[in-house]
Amino acid sequence: MKLFVYKSLFIGSLFFIVFHLTFGYSIKYYESKFQNFFTKEKTKYFKEKIRLEIKEGLQKDRILNKEDSILIEKFITKISKELNDTK
Repeated sequence: MKLFVYKSLFIGSLFFIVFHLTFGYSIKYYESKFQNFFTKEKTKYFKEKIRLEIKEGLQKDRILNKEDSILIEKFITKISKELNDTK
């Protein structure tokens, strides 16, 4: 019985170490990348960039080209028809 407990503890700890060396490292790597992507400075930068693009778009005479506006108009029409059909 004592030998079984020792073997189980050894295999369990070996599995734990192997798991952390393989998957644990990958998980920590992507977690740190994700956290660095959403820092306060980055979100402020993206907000300012979006505001700047909106301001520049409003200064233009036409925001969308003809083909894009036709596509969006058809898409909105289709969605409104589907919403009206559910009533």
